[in-house]
Amino acid sequence: MIDGRWDGIKGYLTYTKLMLNQVMENYKNFWQIEKAFCIFKTDLRIRPIYHRIRNHIESHICIAFAAYCILKDMERVLLEE
Repeated sequence: MIDGRWDGIKGYLTYTKLMLNQVMENYKNFWQIEKAFCIFKTDLRIRPIYHRIRNHIESHICIAFAAYCILKDMERVLLEE
């Protein structure tokens, strides 16, 4: 099973060939990223984390992230109606 080798591996694209206008357009949406971190820290209570076992910490963050995704999806659906 070739695909199994990549399970759990994450990557980040750090270099792209974007035009200046694309960079400026993306930067306009930067506030949404900042808002997401704020929601993580307050509404979803991602911090403080009182877990000591790495697996428990990762699970806590994963559940908070899933809750955030559900929240954003609900907002999207409600705005479409």
